[in-house]
Amino acid sequence: MRPRHVIHSQLICADYNGDYPEMVSGEGVYLIDRQGRRYLDASGCTAAVTNLGHGHPRIAAVLAEQARTLAVHPTHVFHSEVLERYLGRLCAFAPDGFNHAWTICGGTEAIENSIKLAYQYHRAKGRTTRNRVLGRRGSYHGNSILALDVGGLKARRDFYSGLLADRHLHLSPCFPWRRAAEQSESEYEDALIDEASRTLSQYTDEILAFVAEPIVGAALGAVAPTPRYFERIAALCREHDVLMIADEVMTGFGRTGRAFGCEHFGTHTDILACAKGISGGYFPMGAVIAHDRVLEPIVASGVPFQSGQTYSCIPLAAAVGEAVLDVIEDEKLVAASAQVGIYLRRGLETLLDRRGVGDVRGTGLFLSVELVQDVSSKAPFATELGVAKRVEAAALQRGLVTYACRGTVEGTRGDHLLFAPPLVLTEADADFIIETLRASIDAVMAAPELRTV
Repeated sequence: MRPRHVIHSQLICADYNGDYPEMVSGEGVYLIDRQGRRYLDASGCTAAVTNLGHGHPRIAAVLAEQARTLAVHPTHVFHSEVLERYLGRLCAFAPDGFNHAWTICGGTEAIENSIKLAYQYHRAKGRTTRNRVLGRRGSYHGNSILALDVGGLKARRDFYSGLLADRHLHLSPCFPWRRAAEQSESEYEDALIDEASRTLSQYTDEILAFVAEPIVGAALGAVAPTPRYFERIAALCREHDVLMIADEVMTGFGRTGRAFGCEHFGTHTDILACAKGISGGYFPMGAVIAHDRVLEPIVASGVPFQSGQTYSCIPLAAAVGEAVLDVIEDEKLVAASAQVGIYLRRGLETLLDRRGVGDVRGTGLFLSVELVQDVSSKAPFATELGVAKRVEAAALQRGLVTYACRGTVEGTRGDHLLFAPPLVLTEADADFIIETLRASIDAVMAAPELRTV
């Protein structure tokens, strides 16, 4: 007989028997439950969403006013001032040359629309055989079937393998901390570039775009590439006229101490896929921002962009997006992310003397702690021990919301915690994160089954 499961809610959720605290409000970096207990949101609401913090009065006021005025209109026959104004602001916030934008509902749609735009770019140039995307293993780009197919995170893909076309290509991730011990960083980078060059040369007539997170988020845990990796990848892509799509869903809008994550690496992509911080969590929203060089052949072809969703480019989203940019600029949140991010990272690095802590990495307020069984060999804990989830639970009991992830090693093994708190985080808040995490890791490592591991 199959065991009975008690479902405590009608919500389709990750744990049907989970006992979830009931949240009633948010204030700055805190979430507050019905009993009045405060939890510091160090994950950015899983993850990197709440860039402005919770309960920001300016966003709430704009959202209410635009809802009263004009929430939606059919975008195939109308424009609106608020939309046109926002698109101008959005493109001005992006790097030079990114003068075309399209809003949608979230990160998965941003990735899919970016791929569609790249596909149409090649069609406008008469290339009918370019229908494959080059991604990387150890990357997550969204939860639709196409996005899972393009992404290379085995832990996310396997359940849906029967639905995947498996037509897209994947390179090795650029993960310097886990390179072979005998390999220098420059040798490691050279090997990755050689792999990319061979793949692009072999499939030149099939690849339409290369998709990558500038700094890999949940899949690997705030992993930045080697110094010239993206510069060299960009040169290869230009050689083969393969468009580069930067997945800025997590890394955009000040998260890494720059407006966009790709700006750390001295070169710019062709398309920015954005979400999460673009609305600060106040409205389901994403965007595609494209460089002039992408739109020029499409416009010349006379064929409109072959995409569209019900909530694309609606006034309500535009009003929220513009208000978010106002707050980011007025409160100098990009600079704050860089400054407090340095402080938080230094504090997290003091945990490297704790048992089980292997690496601390990241940029701005986009940081990660990797947990390992053995620091010298970097061997991960056994998956069934669920070490990251245990630390997450221990931290939650102490009033800290973290984001436990797996798949750091070979796409299925390995434990890490991702930190992406609101950009309004203070140094005092950072101290609470550091000390609470220290206590939580020590408590988990003291468990009898982990003492002898």
